[in-house]
Amino acid sequence: MTKYTIEEKSDAVLEYLEGKKSYKSIAQERNVGLSPLKRWVARYLKHGMEGLYNNSLLN
Repeated sequence: MTKYTIEEKSDAVLEYLEGKKSYKSIAQERNVGLSPLKRWVARYLKHGMEGLYNNSLLN
């Protein structure tokens, strides 16, 4: 399992939310699966930056 830094996650999430690129293009460029990327975006929207830190604490 590849670990991504908070900076990598937040950069990808913000790139998507700013409408710069699609999930697919971000995932390909950053070598991350679509599912984790979508999960990061959902957690960011629900919990803010805290949502990107510890997956085990979030529902």
